[in-house]
Amino acid sequence: MSIPPSSLKSLSSLHEYGIGFSNNCENVQHAERKHEMQAFVMTLDGIEPDEDDQDLLFIQLSVDTVYASYAAAQNRVRQYTQLLTLLKREENLWAERVEKAKYVLPEYKSRWVQHCQAS
Repeated sequence: MSIPPSSLKSLSSLHEYGIGFSNNCENVQHAERKHEMQAFVMTLDGIEPDEDDQDLLFIQLSVDTVYASYAAAQNRVRQYTQLLTLLKREENLWAERVEKAKYVLPEYKSRWVQHCQAS
């Protein structure tokens, strides 16, 4: 995998002036690794990354879509977890009420006792 010409131009100008070369070199290497990883993922999906600018745009949008879908899934999990917490809290409140109700008429057996115990 090679560095695009635009990156080489800016990299050489930084090197000429000695401006933060080592840090920028690390950034370029990081960007290159990131690009290689994206290219690998895209080849798994049957997308050829070595095409024109529109293909690159398509790949970028595809990657963004994957990240957005992941974020949406995380949000749904968070919402379902909050809902589960609320439902569990409500279940516990009703369990307390059932316990209190047992002492109101200790000899009375509700038809719901067997149904609740079976669940």
